[in-house]
Amino acid sequence: MTSMSTKEQTTQTVAPAKVNPSALAPDFENISGELVADEHPFWLGVTADYPRGQIDVAGLHFPKNEESIIINDAGKQVRVPKIGTVNKTITRHNFDELVRLLPRLVVRVERVATEDQRAKGHLIKIPDAKAKADASESGRVLKPYVKRPGDRPATEFMYFVHAPSGRRGHEFQTISEAGIEWPFGDDVVVKPKSKSKVKQSKPAPDAPKGNEQQAAPAPDAPF
Repeated sequence: MTSMSTKEQTTQTVAPAKVNPSALAPDFENISGELVADEHPFWLGVTADYPRGQIDVAGLHFPKNEESIIINDAGKQVRVPKIGTVNKTITRHNFDELVRLLPRLVVRVERVATEDQRAKGHLIKIPDAKAKADASESGRVLKPYVKRPGDRPATEFMYFVHAPSGRRGHEFQTISEAGIEWPFGDDVVVKPKSKSKVKQSKPAPDAPKGNEQQAAPAPDAPF
């Protein structure tokens, strides 16, 4: 292996030995875009029987539970579980991407949860035409999706509820039951094929009781 000449070494760009703090901060005036006007709050997450800890899709995070740390009357820190999460910055772009990607999400349930053991399974992304074309162009072999017993639409485990108050609700329907809606113009409503009963969030988001979770498994890759 040949080393660089003295001339090549001297022409390289090197950082100074001391850098002012202002040079290490983002230049907001020149790089910041315009504010997004159509950001709205939604309550979203996955149900307790989902075999993983979360789903990340369309730039959105659908967790099973989040935790708040509070100080109790005894002055000790206590972890309080919360159902799902409230995202206050969801845009129409997020919504459109969700509508596009959800039909390609499958949950392969390998084991149903019981009192003695947690559910087991994983998320599958069905490749679309673009993914197949990209794989072919790069010489990769893309494994096709083959349905197996236990495969279920991911929407059976997900909920996406408008939260105008910016707070979690007390009940929800899954996306497979209620569809999803962007109630801010254009009348975009994606309805499911059938409706089912409303699911209760247990415990109530503002007063959780006994909802301790086991350590969540490794997250699925977002897309």
